Amino acid sequence: MKISSKQANKMSSNSYLAVGVDFWLMVSALSLIGIGIIMVASSSFAIAEKYNHDAFYYLKRHILYIGIGTLLSSIILAIKMDWMQQLSRVLIVVAIILLIIVLIPGIGVKINGARRWINLGIARFQVVEAVKLAMIVYLAGYIVKHKQGLQNKFFGVIKPLLLAMVLALLLLLQPDFGSAVLLLIITLFMIYIAGARYRDLTILGLVSASSMAIIAIAEPYRMQRLKGFINPWDDPFDGGFQLVQALIAIGSGKVSGIGIGGSVQKLFYLPEAHTDFIFSVFAEEMGFVGVILLISLFVILITRIFSISKTALENGKEFAAYACAGIGVWIALQAFLSMGVNLGLLPTKGLTLPFISSGGSAIMMSLLSLAIVMRVSYENRMHNVKAIRSHNEAAL
Repeated sequence: MKISSKQANKMSSNSYLAVGVDFWLMVSALSLIGIGIIMVASSSFAIAEKYNHDAFYYLKRHILYIGIGTLLSSIILAIKMDWMQQLSRVLIVVAIILLIIVLIPGIGVKINGARRWINLGIARFQVVEAVKLAMIVYLAGYIVKHKQGLQNKFFGVIKPLLLAMVLALLLLLQPDFGSAVLLLIITLFMIYIAGARYRDLTILGLVSASSMAIIAIAEPYRMQRLKGFINPWDDPFDGGFQLVQALIAIGSGKVSGIGIGGSVQKLFYLPEAHTDFIFSVFAEEMGFVGVILLISLFVILITRIFSISKTALENGKEFAAYACAGIGVWIALQAFLSMGVNLGLLPTKGLTLPFISSGGSAIMMSLLSLAIVMRVSYENRMHNVKAIRSHNEAAL
């Protein structure tokens, strides 16, 4: 956003309030967070009452994690992007260590056959959510340092993809196939944004896709999911059960929905109604109109993130630009994949809907990623303020 000389003269300090905030970024983000709070309350009360004897158990935890995420975000807002660039290597090392630690019995918590959480005593933390953000920040730093190699050498493209493969393999040991695929796609997108040659991207994209396809076919339970995705109605009480229930929920919503709190499928019919399949409950209660509104909010949010990234690049802040773009790709991809799974367009992958689904680790990392975008936006505005002041001083 451009700032006029009149506005610049009114800004006497370097505080965040002095340069304001990106209006549409905040409106869309706060709207999504608000919808998430309502939907977590609506979709979880039945299961919370049955297993925790408190209908608002998941809602309370969701709000608590939003509070913690907001507190941590205030710290991120105070960190200059130049400092964050210097921390990028440390973050990726920490991410790898966490992925190894989570596999250790006693430290890593195993739920439904997957060991994805670290036991912190008072709560569990899902490591992969932090790994996604750490990888994006690291890739942004790598691109800045090795941009020429990425754009002109095949080996320059392979190096970051090899790191992504290592992280993906550690994720597959949990197992977490969906997050492994997401991490590889984010990496390829960021390499593409950095200007890698189409030939290199095509070769590596085909190799990555083929490898993940082989891995998917190798596991019987993944093949079961694939069969259930292709035609869930062939086995509506076993392999296709979850998708059938999700489609029933979405279809029941029709145009205007049956009203907030009115979902029937969340009453122990639809598994993971408050996490992976919260979109289906939302569609049932808010209908087609609500779905269009939700998608519009995501489009506004993602558009603003990429706009902020573009401005940072124009200002010569490459690390900030690529980090911002990576976050935009992450949110866009995960939202698309989550909705696609709920709609039966993609096989079940176990991915939450950003800002909406219940899950402390996910909502906290979403807020931290948003804080990075806000920091980039703030630095963009301060750059404009300084440029205008310099121009005015030169004119005098």
